Amino acid sequence: MLTDQEIMNNALKEMLFLEDMTAQKYAQMSQQITVPNLQKMLNGMEMAARNNFKSISQKMTEMAIV
Repeated sequence: MLTDQEIMNNALKEMLFLEDMTAQKYAQMSQQITVPNLQKMLNGMEMAARNNFKSISQKMTEMAIV
């Protein structure tokens, strides 16, 4: 049985992974699309995912999660 701390660690690691994958997906899509408005929207969504990644990473550092 996992402790509450282990559950939190696993959840944050999974969130970090998903935000990274999401940012990569948006970046790839932005490079493939030729419509400027869609590129701009995808770039904004990529930036949001990267900001989320940074926030989660900082939280993990504060909680001493490796």
